[in-house]
Amino acid sequence: MRGNGQVFGPLDNQRLSKLAADGKIDASTDIAQHQHGPWYPAGRVKGLKFPVSQAHVTASESVSHPPPLQQAAAPGPSGRRVIDAALEVQPTHREEFSKDRQRLRAALSGEADKFAIIEPYLMEYEEPVAIAVQRKFPFSVFADIVLLSSHRLMLFKRFFNKVDMFDVNYVDMQDVKIQQGFFTSSLSAGCADGSTCIIHRLITDQALKVYRLCQDIETKARIARRQFELEENRSRTTQMNVHNVIASPAPQPGEQLHPVPGSALGLPYRQDISQIGSEQSDPYRLGG
Repeated sequence: MRGNGQVFGPLDNQRLSKLAADGKIDASTDIAQHQHGPWYPAGRVKGLKFPVSQAHVTASESVSHPPPLQQAAAPGPSGRRVIDAALEVQPTHREEFSKDRQRLRAALSGEADKFAIIEPYLMEYEEPVAIAVQRKFPFSVFADIVLLSSHRLMLFKRFFNKVDMFDVNYVDMQDVKIQQGFFTSSLSAGCADGSTCIIHRLITDQALKVYRLCQDIETKARIARRQFELEENRSRTTQMNVHNVIASPAPQPGEQLHPVPGSALGLPYRQDISQIGSEQSDPYRLGG
C-alpha cells in the first residue's frame, strides 16, 4: 500500500535507495531494516505516518527510561542569607594586608594615643578607664601598654605589631604592685591562680593612676570574696546543725531531774531523792 497514512509493504533495495536519494528516508538507517516492514526498529520513512498497532511497537519505544534524577533543592532565602553572611565575614588577603600595615604603622608611631592597638581586644560592653604606656627613649621603637577597662586589667607586651596579652578580671585581681624608679615605674598584677605579669619602664604618672584605681577595685573584690566565703560557711554550718531532737516528758511528782554527763547527749536521768541520805543531798557535808 502506498500513500500518506498507509503502511509500505516489503521494500526492495532500489526503492529504498530512491527514497533515500529523495530525502524521504534516513540515509544512515540500515536498508535491511526497512525490508522487514515499518514495525522493525528504526524502519520508518520521513514525512509519512505509520499506523503501528500496540503489538508492533519499536524497540526504542518499548524501552522504559528511568525517571530523571531530582536535583537537590536550592537553599531557601534564609539559608542563602546565612551563606552570604558567612562569605562576607571572610576577608580577602588585600584587606588583611592593609590591616597589618595599619597595625605596624600604629606600633611604630610616636604618638601617645595607642587606642588603635588595644581596640580589637576590647569587648563590646567594655570601655577604657585608664592607660599607662612605656616611656619613649631614643633607642626604643615599641612600647608595652597597661590598660584598665571597665571589667578587667590588661597588660600588653609588644614587639612591633606582635602582641602578647595578659588580662585579669576584677574578681580575680590580687596583689597589684608598683615599683617607682628614678625615671620610670614598673607595675605588676597577680591573678587568683598564682600567675603574675609585670611591665617595666612605664610613665610614672600614668602607672600611679592605674595603681590607685586597681587598689580600689582590689579592695572591693576582696570584700566581695569575703562575703561569698561567709555565706558559704553559714550555709554549710546550717546544714550540719539540723537535728531532730525529741522533747523529754515532764517529770512525775516526787521526781527531780538531775543533770549528769549523759544529759549533754540528750539522755534524761530521773532519780527519786526521798531515800537519799544527807551526804548525797549535801555534797559539802562530810557526814555525821
